[in-house]
Amino acid sequence: MNEIFEKNVCSGNVDAVRDCIVHYGELALKGRNQGLFRRALVENIRQVFHEIGPCHINLLPGRIWIAFKMPVGRKELSHRLSHVTGVSWFAPTVRLEPNLDALKACLREILPTLTPGSFAVRAKRGEEHFPLSGQTVNEQIGGFIKEWTDWKVDLENPDRTFSIELLIEHIFLHWEKERGIGGLPSGTGGTVLTLLSGGIDSPVAAFRLIRRGCKSIFLHFHSSPFTNAASQEKVWELAEILGRFQGGGELVSVPFGALQQEIIAKTPERFRVLFYRRFMFRIAEAIAKQKGALGLVTGESLGQVASQTLKNLSVIESVQDLPVLRPLIGMDKQEIVDEARRMGTYDISIRPHEDCCSFMLPKSPSTGAGSATLEILEKELDIERMVQEGVSKAQILPVQVRF
Repeated sequence: MNEIFEKNVCSGNVDAVRDCIVHYGELALKGRNQGLFRRALVENIRQVFHEIGPCHINLLPGRIWIAFKMPVGRKELSHRLSHVTGVSWFAPTVRLEPNLDALKACLREILPTLTPGSFAVRAKRGEEHFPLSGQTVNEQIGGFIKEWTDWKVDLENPDRTFSIELLIEHIFLHWEKERGIGGLPSGTGGTVLTLLSGGIDSPVAAFRLIRRGCKSIFLHFHSSPFTNAASQEKVWELAEILGRFQGGGELVSVPFGALQQEIIAKTPERFRVLFYRRFMFRIAEAIAKQKGALGLVTGESLGQVASQTLKNLSVIESVQDLPVLRPLIGMDKQEIVDEARRMGTYDISIRPHEDCCSFMLPKSPSTGAGSATLEILEKELDIERMVQEGVSKAQILPVQVRF
Protein backbone atom coordinates (compact mmCIF):
# COMPACT_ATOMS: atom_id res chain seq x y z
CA MET A 1 0.00 0.00 0.00
CA ASN A 2 1.24 3.48 -0.86
CA GLU A 3 2.96 5.31 2.03
CA ILE A 4 0.30 7.99 1.94
CA PHE A 5 -2.13 5.38 3.25
CA GLU A 6 0.18 4.14 5.99
CA LYS A 7 -1.90 3.34 9.05
CA ASN A 8 -1.65 5.42 12.19
CA VAL A 9 0.88 4.73 14.87
CA CYS A 10 -1.30 5.38 17.88
CA SER A 11 0.95 7.52 20.05
CA GLY A 12 -1.68 9.37 22.06
CA ASN A 13 -0.92 12.58 20.15
CA VAL A 14 -4.51 13.51 19.29
CA ASP A 15 -3.41 16.81 17.73
CA ALA A 16 -1.57 15.12 14.86
CA VAL A 17 -4.30 14.02 12.46
CA ARG A 18 -3.52 11.56 9.67
CA ASP A 19 -7.10 10.59 8.77
CA CYS A 20 -10.48 12.27 8.89
CA ILE A 21 -14.02 11.11 8.20
CA VAL A 22 -16.38 13.68 6.65
CA HIS A 23 -20.14 13.23 6.55
CA TYR A 24 -22.53 15.14 4.35
CA GLY A 25 -26.22 15.56 5.06
CA GLU A 26 -28.43 16.99 2.34
CA LEU A 27 -26.31 15.55 -0.47
CA ALA A 28 -27.53 12.07 0.37
CA LEU A 29 -31.04 13.09 -0.78
CA LYS A 30 -29.96 14.09 -4.28
CA GLY A 31 -30.82 10.79 -6.00
CA ARG A 32 -29.25 10.34 -9.42
CA ASN A 33 -27.53 13.77 -9.14
CA GLN A 34 -25.71 12.76 -5.96
CA GLY A 35 -22.50 11.97 -7.86
CA LEU A 36 -22.24 15.52 -9.17
CA PHE A 37 -22.58 16.99 -5.67
CA ARG A 38 -20.16 14.51 -4.11
CA ARG A 39 -17.51 15.17 -6.75
CA ALA A 40 -17.85 18.91 -6.15
CA LEU A 41 -17.50 18.38 -2.40
CA VAL A 42 -14.40 16.21 -2.87
CA GLU A 43 -12.79 18.85 -5.08
CA ASN A 44 -13.59 21.64 -2.61
CA ILE A 45 -12.06 19.63 0.24
CA ARG A 46 -8.97 19.02 -1.88
CA GLN A 47 -8.62 22.75 -2.54
CA VAL A 48 -8.66 23.80 1.12
CA PHE A 49 -5.80 21.39 1.91
CA HIS A 50 -3.68 21.61 -1.25
CA GLU A 51 -1.22 24.15 0.16
CA ILE A 52 -0.39 22.16 3.31
CA GLY A 53 0.55 18.85 1.68
CA PRO A 54 -0.74 15.88 -0.30
CA CYS A 55 -3.87 14.04 0.70
CA HIS A 56 -5.96 11.25 -0.78
CA ILE A 57 -9.71 11.71 -0.69
CA ASN A 58 -11.75 8.54 -0.86
CA LEU A 59 -15.48 8.15 -1.37
CA LEU A 60 -17.13 5.68 0.99
CA PRO A 61 -20.88 4.97 1.19
CA GLY A 62 -22.48 8.07 2.76
CA ARG A 63 -19.20 9.69 3.75
CA ILE A 64 -15.73 10.78 2.67
CA TRP A 65 -12.39 9.60 4.05
CA ILE A 66 -9.39 11.97 3.89
CA ALA A 67 -5.93 10.43 4.33
CA PHE A 68 -3.06 12.89 4.82
CA LYS A 69 0.50 12.03 3.86
CA MET A 70 1.85 14.20 6.69
CA PRO A 71 0.01 14.84 9.97
CA VAL A 72 -2.21 17.93 10.09
CA GLY A 73 -2.76 19.87 13.30
CA ARG A 74 -6.20 19.46 14.83
CA LYS A 75 -6.90 23.21 14.85
CA GLU A 76 -5.75 23.56 11.24
CA LEU A 77 -8.00 20.68 10.17
CA SER A 78 -10.98 22.18 11.97
CA HIS A 79 -10.40 25.68 10.61
CA ARG A 80 -10.20 24.55 7.00
CA LEU A 81 -13.07 22.05 7.01
CA SER A 82 -15.31 24.56 8.79
CA HIS A 83 -15.15 26.64 5.58
CA VAL A 84 -16.30 23.85 3.25
CA THR A 85 -19.99 24.11 2.43
CA GLY A 86 -21.75 20.76 2.18
CA VAL A 87 -19.93 19.26 5.19
CA SER A 88 -22.44 18.17 7.83
CA TRP A 89 -19.88 17.02 10.39
CA PHE A 90 -16.33 15.70 10.51
CA ALA A 91 -14.18 13.73 12.90
CA PRO A 92 -10.39 13.36 13.21
CA THR A 93 -9.92 9.60 12.98
CA VAL A 94 -7.40 6.95 13.91
CA ARG A 95 -6.99 4.23 11.26
CA LEU A 96 -5.80 0.88 12.56
CA GLU A 97 -5.14 -2.72 11.57
CA PRO A 98 -8.46 -4.62 11.32
CA ASN A 99 -8.34 -6.48 14.63
CA LEU A 100 -9.40 -5.84 18.21
CA ASP A 101 -5.85 -6.13 19.58
CA ALA A 102 -4.81 -3.06 17.56
CA LEU A 103 -7.95 -1.24 18.69
CA LYS A 104 -7.31 -2.01 22.36
CA ALA A 105 -3.66 -1.01 22.10
CA CYS A 106 -4.68 2.33 20.64
CA LEU A 107 -7.26 2.91 23.36
CA ARG A 108 -4.62 2.28 26.03
CA GLU A 109 -2.70 5.23 24.59
CA ILE A 110 -5.68 7.51 24.07
CA LEU A 111 -7.78 7.00 27.19
CA PRO A 112 -5.30 8.63 29.66
CA THR A 113 -5.42 11.83 27.54
CA LEU A 114 -9.21 12.18 27.79
CA THR A 115 -11.32 13.81 30.50
CA PRO A 116 -13.10 11.13 32.57
CA GLY A 117 -16.85 10.81 32.09
CA SER A 118 -19.60 8.51 30.95
CA PHE A 119 -19.21 6.81 27.59
CA ALA A 120 -20.81 4.70 24.92
CA VAL A 121 -19.35 2.56 22.14
CA ARG A 122 -21.02 2.58 18.71
CA ALA A 123 -19.46 0.03 16.38
CA LYS A 124 -20.76 -0.93 12.96
CA ARG A 125 -19.61 -3.06 10.10
CA GLY A 126 -18.80 -0.90 7.11
CA GLU A 127 -18.38 -4.07 5.06
CA GLU A 128 -20.51 -7.14 5.60
CA HIS A 129 -17.60 -9.59 5.37
CA PHE A 130 -15.88 -8.25 8.50
CA PRO A 131 -15.71 -11.32 10.81
CA LEU A 132 -17.17 -9.64 13.93
CA SER A 133 -20.58 -8.01 14.33
CA GLY A 134 -20.96 -4.46 15.56
CA GLN A 135 -22.69 -5.68 18.72
CA THR A 136 -19.80 -8.03 19.54
CA VAL A 137 -17.32 -5.18 19.21
CA ASN A 138 -19.57 -2.91 21.30
CA GLU A 139 -19.55 -5.44 24.13
CA GLN A 140 -15.85 -6.29 24.01
CA ILE A 141 -14.56 -2.73 23.63
CA GLY A 142 -17.12 -1.32 26.07
CA GLY A 143 -16.00 -3.85 28.68
CA PHE A 144 -12.36 -3.09 27.95
CA ILE A 145 -12.82 0.69 28.42
CA LYS A 146 -14.79 0.22 31.62
CA GLU A 147 -12.15 -2.11 33.04
CA TRP A 148 -9.30 0.16 31.98
CA THR A 149 -10.84 3.44 33.25
CA ASP A 150 -13.77 2.56 35.53
CA TRP A 151 -15.87 5.11 33.58
CA LYS A 152 -19.63 4.71 33.66
CA VAL A 153 -21.45 3.31 30.64
CA ASP A 154 -24.33 5.54 29.47
CA LEU A 155 -25.99 4.54 26.22
CA GLU A 156 -28.60 7.32 26.31
CA ASN A 157 -26.65 10.50 27.00
CA PRO A 158 -22.91 9.79 27.22
CA ASP A 159 -20.26 12.43 27.77
CA ARG A 160 -18.22 10.78 25.02
CA THR A 161 -19.02 8.32 22.24
CA PHE A 162 -16.37 6.05 20.74
CA SER A 163 -17.39 5.45 17.14
CA ILE A 164 -15.83 2.40 15.45
CA GLU A 165 -16.17 1.47 11.80
CA LEU A 166 -15.13 -2.05 10.87
CA LEU A 167 -13.70 -2.57 7.39
CA ILE A 168 -11.83 -5.51 5.88
CA GLU A 169 -8.55 -3.61 5.50
CA HIS A 170 -8.68 -1.31 8.53
CA ILE A 171 -10.67 -0.03 11.50
CA PHE A 172 -11.63 3.62 11.92
CA LEU A 173 -11.88 4.98 15.47
CA HIS A 174 -13.00 8.47 16.44
CA TRP A 175 -14.43 10.00 19.60
CA GLU A 176 -14.90 13.73 18.88
CA LYS A 177 -17.12 15.02 16.10
CA GLU A 178 -17.29 18.63 14.95
CA ARG A 179 -20.24 20.19 13.21
CA GLY A 180 -19.68 21.59 9.72
CA ILE A 181 -21.64 24.42 8.12
CA GLY A 182 -23.85 22.11 6.06
CA GLY A 183 -25.61 23.27 2.94
CA LEU A 184 -24.48 22.32 -0.56
CA PRO A 185 -20.99 22.26 -2.10
CA SER A 186 -19.77 25.54 -3.53
CA GLY A 187 -20.18 25.69 -7.29
CA THR A 188 -23.24 23.45 -7.56
CA GLY A 189 -25.83 26.24 -7.38
CA GLY A 190 -24.71 28.57 -10.18
CA THR A 191 -23.21 32.06 -10.02
CA VAL A 192 -24.81 35.09 -8.37
CA LEU A 193 -23.73 38.71 -7.93
CA THR A 194 -23.96 40.06 -4.38
CA LEU A 195 -24.24 43.78 -3.61
CA LEU A 196 -21.79 44.09 -0.71
CA SER A 197 -22.11 47.35 1.21
CA GLY A 198 -19.68 46.98 4.10
CA GLY A 199 -22.49 46.84 6.67
CA ILE A 200 -23.74 43.93 8.76
CA ASP A 201 -26.47 42.57 6.49
CA SER A 202 -25.02 42.01 3.03
CA PRO A 203 -22.16 39.66 4.09
CA VAL A 204 -24.73 37.46 5.85
CA ALA A 205 -26.88 37.45 2.71
CA ALA A 206 -23.84 36.49 0.62
CA PHE A 207 -22.98 33.66 3.01
CA ARG A 208 -26.50 32.26 2.89
CA LEU A 209 -26.35 31.91 -0.89
CA ILE A 210 -22.81 30.54 -0.80
CA ARG A 211 -24.03 27.94 1.69
CA ARG A 212 -26.66 26.90 -0.87
CA GLY A 213 -23.92 26.10 -3.37
CA CYS A 214 -23.74 29.42 -5.24
CA LYS A 215 -20.51 31.08 -6.27
CA SER A 216 -20.78 34.79 -5.47
CA ILE A 217 -19.21 37.70 -7.31
CA PHE A 218 -19.03 40.64 -4.90
CA LEU A 219 -20.04 44.12 -6.09
CA HIS A 220 -19.39 47.27 -4.08
CA PHE A 221 -20.52 50.82 -4.90
CA HIS A 222 -18.43 53.58 -3.32
CA SER A 223 -18.48 57.37 -3.38
CA SER A 224 -14.75 58.00 -3.31
CA PRO A 225 -13.27 60.62 -3.52
CA PHE A 226 -16.31 62.34 -1.98
CA THR A 227 -16.10 59.95 0.98
CA ASN A 228 -13.09 58.27 2.57
CA ALA A 229 -11.85 54.80 1.60
CA ALA A 230 -13.10 53.07 4.78
CA SER A 231 -15.98 51.26 3.08
CA GLN A 232 -13.70 49.92 0.34
CA GLU A 233 -11.19 48.65 2.89
CA LYS A 234 -13.93 46.96 4.90
CA VAL A 235 -15.51 45.34 1.86
CA TRP A 236 -12.16 43.94 0.79
CA GLU A 237 -11.76 42.29 4.22
CA LEU A 238 -15.33 40.97 4.10
CA ALA A 239 -14.81 39.57 0.59
CA GLU A 240 -11.71 37.73 1.78
CA ILE A 241 -13.66 36.11 4.63
CA LEU A 242 -16.52 35.13 2.34
CA GLY A 243 -14.08 33.94 -0.31
CA ARG A 244 -12.82 31.21 2.02
CA PHE A 245 -16.23 29.53 1.81
CA GLN A 246 -16.18 29.37 -1.99
CA GLY A 247 -12.55 29.07 -3.02
CA GLY A 248 -11.92 32.76 -3.75
CA GLY A 249 -13.76 34.96 -6.23
CA GLU A 250 -13.87 38.51 -7.54
CA LEU A 251 -14.65 41.89 -6.03
CA VAL A 252 -16.05 44.45 -8.48
CA SER A 253 -15.67 48.02 -7.24
CA VAL A 254 -17.81 50.71 -8.90
CA PRO A 255 -17.33 54.48 -8.30
CA PHE A 256 -20.78 55.93 -7.76
CA GLY A 257 -20.19 59.46 -6.44
CA ALA A 258 -20.37 61.28 -9.79
CA LEU A 259 -23.61 59.50 -10.71
CA GLN A 260 -25.07 60.45 -7.34
CA GLN A 261 -24.26 64.08 -7.95
CA GLU A 262 -26.05 63.94 -11.28
CA ILE A 263 -29.10 62.33 -9.64
CA ILE A 264 -29.11 65.00 -6.90
CA ALA A 265 -28.98 67.80 -9.44
CA LYS A 266 -31.93 66.55 -11.52
CA THR A 267 -34.39 64.77 -9.19
CA PRO A 268 -36.45 65.63 -6.05
CA GLU A 269 -34.67 65.07 -2.76
CA ARG A 270 -37.25 62.71 -1.19
CA PHE A 271 -36.80 60.13 -3.98
CA ARG A 272 -33.02 60.31 -3.97
CA VAL A 273 -32.27 56.94 -2.32
CA LEU A 274 -34.72 55.16 -4.62
CA PHE A 275 -32.94 56.58 -7.65
CA TYR A 276 -29.59 55.54 -6.17
CA ARG A 277 -30.85 52.00 -5.72
CA ARG A 278 -32.48 51.79 -9.15
CA PHE A 279 -29.21 52.78 -10.81
CA MET A 280 -27.27 50.34 -8.65
CA PHE A 281 -29.56 47.55 -9.79
CA ARG A 282 -29.22 48.56 -13.44
CA ILE A 283 -25.43 48.61 -13.21
CA ALA A 284 -25.36 45.40 -11.18
CA GLU A 285 -27.50 43.61 -13.74
CA ALA A 286 -25.27 44.72 -16.60
CA ILE A 287 -22.17 43.45 -14.78
CA ALA A 288 -23.96 40.25 -13.76
CA LYS A 289 -24.83 39.48 -17.37
CA GLN A 290 -21.23 40.12 -18.42
CA LYS A 291 -20.07 37.68 -15.76
CA GLY A 292 -22.69 35.00 -16.38
CA ALA A 293 -24.39 35.49 -13.01
CA LEU A 294 -27.98 34.29 -12.86
CA GLY A 295 -29.29 36.52 -10.07
CA LEU A 296 -28.61 39.47 -7.78
CA VAL A 297 -28.27 39.07 -4.01
CA THR A 298 -28.95 41.84 -1.49
CA GLY A 299 -29.00 42.10 2.29
CA GLU A 300 -32.38 43.81 2.42
CA SER A 301 -34.72 43.00 5.31
CA LEU A 302 -38.35 44.06 5.08
CA GLY A 303 -39.04 47.38 6.79
CA GLN A 304 -35.53 47.86 8.17
CA VAL A 305 -35.03 51.25 6.45
CA ALA A 306 -37.16 53.50 4.24
CA SER A 307 -35.97 51.98 0.97
CA GLN A 308 -36.90 48.50 2.20
CA THR A 309 -40.66 48.85 2.45
CA LEU A 310 -42.49 46.37 0.27
CA LYS A 311 -43.56 49.08 -2.17
CA ASN A 312 -40.08 50.55 -2.47
CA LEU A 313 -38.47 47.16 -2.96
CA SER A 314 -40.88 46.58 -5.81
CA VAL A 315 -40.15 49.86 -7.60
CA ILE A 316 -36.39 49.46 -7.13
CA GLU A 317 -36.21 46.01 -8.70
CA SER A 318 -38.64 46.84 -11.50
CA VAL A 319 -35.78 48.34 -13.55
CA GLN A 320 -34.07 45.00 -14.23
CA ASP A 321 -34.90 41.46 -15.29
CA LEU A 322 -32.66 39.13 -13.30
CA PRO A 323 -34.18 37.62 -10.15
CA VAL A 324 -33.35 39.45 -6.92
CA LEU A 325 -32.59 37.07 -4.05
CA ARG A 326 -33.13 38.47 -0.55
CA PRO A 327 -32.25 35.71 1.94
CA LEU A 328 -32.65 38.05 4.95
CA ILE A 329 -36.04 39.45 3.99
CA GLY A 330 -37.91 37.97 6.98
CA MET A 331 -35.14 38.17 9.58
CA ASP A 332 -34.97 40.72 12.37
CA LYS A 333 -31.79 42.67 13.09
CA GLN A 334 -30.69 40.61 16.09
CA GLU A 335 -30.90 37.39 14.08
CA ILE A 336 -28.71 38.93 11.39
CA VAL A 337 -26.23 40.24 13.97
CA ASP A 338 -25.98 36.81 15.62
CA GLU A 339 -25.22 35.16 12.28
CA ALA A 340 -22.63 37.83 11.42
CA ARG A 341 -20.88 37.11 14.72
CA ARG A 342 -20.78 33.37 13.94
CA MET A 343 -19.35 34.07 10.48
CA GLY A 344 -16.66 36.38 11.83
CA THR A 345 -17.77 39.44 9.84
CA TYR A 346 -19.52 41.45 12.57
CA ASP A 347 -16.49 43.24 14.04
CA ILE A 348 -15.42 44.39 10.58
CA SER A 349 -18.93 45.49 9.58
CA ILE A 350 -19.48 47.72 12.62
CA ARG A 351 -16.36 49.79 12.01
CA PRO A 352 -17.49 53.33 11.06
CA HIS A 353 -17.59 54.20 7.37
CA GLU A 354 -19.45 56.43 4.94
CA ASP A 355 -21.33 54.31 2.45
CA CYS A 356 -22.58 55.58 -0.88
CA CYS A 357 -26.24 55.69 0.17
CA SER A 358 -25.61 57.67 3.35
CA PHE A 359 -23.64 60.11 1.24
CA MET A 360 -25.99 63.08 0.55
CA LEU A 361 -28.89 61.27 2.23
CA PRO A 362 -32.27 63.09 2.06
CA LYS A 363 -33.83 64.35 5.28
CA SER A 364 -37.23 62.70 4.64
CA PRO A 365 -36.89 59.76 2.25
CA SER A 366 -39.99 58.43 0.52
CA THR A 367 -41.36 55.14 1.87
CA GLY A 368 -43.85 54.45 -0.90
CA ALA A 369 -43.17 55.97 -4.30
CA GLY A 370 -44.91 54.59 -7.38
CA SER A 371 -43.05 53.28 -10.44
CA ALA A 372 -44.91 55.66 -12.74
CA THR A 373 -43.78 58.70 -10.73
CA LEU A 374 -40.15 57.59 -10.75
CA GLU A 375 -40.20 56.79 -14.45
CA ILE A 376 -41.45 60.30 -15.24
CA LEU A 377 -38.78 61.90 -13.06
CA GLU A 378 -36.05 59.70 -14.55
CA LYS A 379 -36.68 61.23 -17.98
CA GLU A 380 -34.42 64.03 -16.77
CA LEU A 381 -31.54 61.53 -16.62
CA ASP A 382 -29.55 59.91 -19.42
CA ILE A 383 -30.07 56.41 -18.04
CA GLU A 384 -28.20 54.45 -20.72
CA ARG A 385 -25.13 56.68 -20.56
CA MET A 386 -25.06 56.67 -16.75
CA VAL A 387 -25.31 52.88 -16.56
CA GLN A 388 -22.59 52.46 -19.17
CA GLU A 389 -20.40 54.89 -17.25
CA GLY A 390 -20.82 52.86 -14.07
CA VAL A 391 -20.01 49.60 -15.85
CA SER A 392 -17.01 51.00 -17.74
CA LYS A 393 -15.40 52.42 -14.59
CA ALA A 394 -15.76 49.20 -12.59
CA GLN A 395 -12.52 47.85 -11.17
CA ILE A 396 -12.23 44.06 -10.85
CA LEU A 397 -10.05 42.65 -8.07
CA PRO A 398 -9.32 38.92 -7.56
CA VAL A 399 -10.16 37.56 -4.10
CA GLN A 400 -7.52 35.04 -3.04
CA VAL A 401 -8.10 32.39 -0.37
CA ARG A 402 -5.99 32.93 2.75
CA PHE A 403 -6.55 30.71 5.80
